Amino acid sequence: MEQQIDRRRSLPGGRAVVGGLLMAVAALGVFVAYSHASARPTAPVVVASTRLLAGETITAEDVHLVEADLPTEVATGTFGAAEDVIGRIALGPIAEGEILQAGLVTDDVSGGARHEVALTLPRAQVAVGRLKQGEQVDLFVTAGNATELVVRSAEVVQLGSAGDGSITSDREVELVVAVPSGDAVTALVHALRTGDVTVVRSTFGADDPTTREAAGP
Repeated sequence: MEQQIDRRRSLPGGRAVVGGLLMAVAALGVFVAYSHASARPTAPVVVASTRLLAGETITAEDVHLVEADLPTEVATGTFGAAEDVIGRIALGPIAEGEILQAGLVTDDVSGGARHEVALTLPRAQVAVGRLKQGEQVDLFVTAGNATELVVRSAEVVQLGSAGDGSITSDREVELVVAVPSGDAVTALVHALRTGDVTVVRSTFGADDPTTREAAGP
């Protein structure tokens, strides 16, 4: 009876071990390079921490930063630091978690306390068309044969039609304007009760120091 002799398999030689190790390192390098190539850069953007309404001044508690990957055309209209938006005023409703963009807030920070007054006026008495939230308007009153300035540079914080149509086709226009003082509020309310108020777009108008900022009763 013949005896079968099993031969032990020899371990890989040094060259084989080194070759395998080099292949593993090369594979790992390819994986890492691919990961870096496929990863898109992110940048900090300011988002709302809570729901903001039109006319509200943004505070530090209202916003925070998140990392986001945004298309270039979108990223150019965002803010990269909370300090860039604190003190600005929301031009319309901003949802919690929504990215703050330049078109949603005023260009400048708030100048202090403001008072909001709601107006419903015939369309002919409002400078509609290009007028939009965040712009400034001058308010005049006509009573009898005289017309005078009531409030200068009031900010439009809300704008819409009184019906279901557009502000350019409806008969009445609803506005909410922010005025800087209680005296200006008194003058504007009095004007609404005693005369015809006309709203004039003044966002790019030159300041005329000869006009009165507020006319009392």
